[in-house]
Amino acid sequence: MSDFLEDYSFKIVRTGDIVKGKVIRVSDEGVIANIGYKSDAFVPKNELSLNPNFDVKKVFNIDDELDLYIINVENEEGNVLASKVMADQQLSKEKLQKAYENSDILEGEVIEVVKGGVIAYILGVKVFIPASQLELHYVDNLDEYLGKTVRIKIIEYIPNKKIIASQKEVLKSEKEEAKKRLLSTLKEGDIVEGVVKNVVNYGTFVDIGGFEGLIPLREMAWGKIKDPNEILKVGDKVSTYVLGVDEKNEKVTLSLRKVMPDPWEEVEQKYNVGDVLKGTITNITHFGVFVQIEPGVEGLVHKNNLENSIKKYAINDIMNVEILSINPKEKKISFREVPLEEEDIPEIEHQELTIRLGEIINKNI
Repeated sequence: MSDFLEDYSFKIVRTGDIVKGKVIRVSDEGVIANIGYKSDAFVPKNELSLNPNFDVKKVFNIDDELDLYIINVENEEGNVLASKVMADQQLSKEKLQKAYENSDILEGEVIEVVKGGVIAYILGVKVFIPASQLELHYVDNLDEYLGKTVRIKIIEYIPNKKIIASQKEVLKSEKEEAKKRLLSTLKEGDIVEGVVKNVVNYGTFVDIGGFEGLIPLREMAWGKIKDPNEILKVGDKVSTYVLGVDEKNEKVTLSLRKVMPDPWEEVEQKYNVGDVLKGTITNITHFGVFVQIEPGVEGLVHKNNLENSIKKYAINDIMNVEILSINPKEKKISFREVPLEEEDIPEIEHQELTIRLGEIINKNI
């Protein structure tokens, strides 16, 4: 206390002075502060903040140091009457000008919703934040911001007339910085957590920490899929494998299938030469057709091993095939078409064929 009084002692206190005070008592009606004068200063609730709904006891604590404007040297109770609001307003001009010129980030509380935006209490003054400058996205309900802390940059300032601020500019800057940090540290082979932000016909965009990477359609599952919405939905949390980072063009390519078991790793244990299976035609070429026997595992039926002309087959046709050869290292299987009726095909259990791919992904993640 002696050090404080030595630094901020005032032998004479006059109306209109701005002095330093240390809070010595807090009540619902306001605070009492030691200002180094023969009498302590009383600061009523309405002179502590422009927000009429704030809770004095939650905001102020014993030993808080305040800038105070002397309203009256001695009121009816013998105390000095002071105002934090008026002190902040007078001291804020220089701070606001500096913050505007340097694009400094300031913090304040939203105290009012008005037409077209909100009012925030910042550095002791009311600052207008347009609705379009609150977030990176459109804001529908401004009432949700009442009482919340916002971080802003002043984008327009005319002393004593107009102060317009933007939280959107702060968020844009932070997002850009986060993106630069991420691109400089991310590397191929990393496993990163993310949230699905958008699903399109060629893949899925995932937010991996302030930056969106793309999972191409081919990397969403080991098997071929038609619609990425079968696998992921907006808002899903996923673990992804980093396939590539293009720092120059600010692109990150991700893989979902790389965090799942590769079905080819168990092919030798599950299948043998001579096995007869049911499969689905996934591709037709001039030299034969490709048949999938489980998600991610497909092989070729050469045209010489087909029962009919290639022109008679169609994508998604069911075909009975016999395994002629298996090469797990090169991920190749050769088949020949077997002209058997459905009931003649041996029943081979494959869990992957009876579980939705989306369920497999959720289980592994």
